[in-house]
Amino acid sequence: MIQEKAGKILVVDDDDQSIFLLQHLFKKYPYEIAVAHSGDNALSKAREFEPDLILLDILMPEIDGLEVCRKLKSDGTLKSIPVIFITSIDNTDQLVKGFDAGAVDYITKPFNKHELRARVRTHLELKKSGDIISDQNIQLKKEIEERRQSEEKSRALSQAAFEAVLFIQNNLIIESNDAAMAIFGIREKELTGKPVTALLPEVAKEKVSGILQSPEQGPWELPFLNKNNEIFYGQVKHQGFIYRGQQINVLAISDVTRLKELEKGIQTAIVETEEREKRRFAMDVHDGLGALLSTLKIYVTLLQKENKSEEDRTLLLNELKSNINEALHSAKSIANNLMPSTLEDYGLLPALDSFSKTVLRSGTIDIHITSEKNLPPLNKNTEINLYRICTELINNTLKHANAEKINVKISTAGKSLKLQYQDDGKGFDPGKLQRKGNGGHGLKNIMTRIQFLNGNLQFKSPGKGGTNVQIEIPVN
Repeated sequence: MIQEKAGKILVVDDDDQSIFLLQHLFKKYPYEIAVAHSGDNALSKAREFEPDLILLDILMPEIDGLEVCRKLKSDGTLKSIPVIFITSIDNTDQLVKGFDAGAVDYITKPFNKHELRARVRTHLELKKSGDIISDQNIQLKKEIEERRQSEEKSRALSQAAFEAVLFIQNNLIIESNDAAMAIFGIREKELTGKPVTALLPEVAKEKVSGILQSPEQGPWELPFLNKNNEIFYGQVKHQGFIYRGQQINVLAISDVTRLKELEKGIQTAIVETEEREKRRFAMDVHDGLGALLSTLKIYVTLLQKENKSEEDRTLLLNELKSNINEALHSAKSIANNLMPSTLEDYGLLPALDSFSKTVLRSGTIDIHITSEKNLPPLNKNTEINLYRICTELINNTLKHANAEKINVKISTAGKSLKLQYQDDGKGFDPGKLQRKGNGGHGLKNIMTRIQFLNGNLQFKSPGKGGTNVQIEIPVN
């Protein structure tokens, strides 16, 4: 059984007898044979048939084999086809010209069938191997290009990321993005090759080593060191993957130092507000209710004395009743300051209306509170915080602004509740007030409550023409 693998052979010869003989020699072999009787026909036939090997006669009329070979090798789609010259002349110069034209071998007439078959088989196998190598090279180039594009895409994505991105192998940084260089204040060439643990204080080194070995993605919060060995805090996410058979770890780091400072400021403001409220409550109880209770104790002691006349006892009882009523009124007032009953029972707008009427009765300022109809329902936390914000603004105006008029308007803006507050007082600089520390407690309290409600605050206070405050709170 013949073991040669099939191939396509184009025979080009103007001699029918030579063509017949070649076809006969390969009759028992699994080759596909095509024939061209001239040089012109050979070129068109080669494009149509796409042979694996061409047996080309040198001596042909019009266009000889040498010229046909040169045209084949100058054609981008045909040049890879091996050409074996068939010749009846034993002329070294002619054969050299054939090889110069691009032939890979030659066979002389008359044919030696064993030699012919061996050379044809050899060149078909070489062609097949060359095609395999060529296909593999094409595939390899494609894979290299795809990998290059993937790496460029990954690098572009890492460079576009807002977080600092570190690529780590064996605890060493192998690549970093622009955000990493900015956050650490270190150039890329200084980061590359640096142990990632060198970017952390001693207390966090063991933690980051554990993160790099963890399958979890985080986030974690870690202290880091910048170029000046100053500590900043980063929120860290981790991802590991295999690249070219190597374990690569990626750390994405967001600087949360400002956020932590803000949170600390909020906590401080909450504590200060609570302490201030406790002191105010203690003062109200001590100065108001405490004094009344002390007076009641004195009246009770006097009533217990036996030398008191009936008239004196009647007067003391009347004073006692009066002071008890005043103590009850004081207790209700203190309780109302803690949580107005109107707010608890009827909601934000009636509570603000009640508060504004109390202010109006003092005769010190003109205050108007208006709102849209059908405002969205608010939860208790939102109502309480908005009430405290409004009363804090009003109290600040009363204490500091020397204003004659206050306008408060509550409306809706999309999915937000909008509160606009304006007075015609002397105005103030919000930034300067915050920098003063203790002088900015009221403003800190307002900002803390707004942040708690995920809202935003805008101050417009040029120093003349009063204060304009705009607050937006998201509502469902």
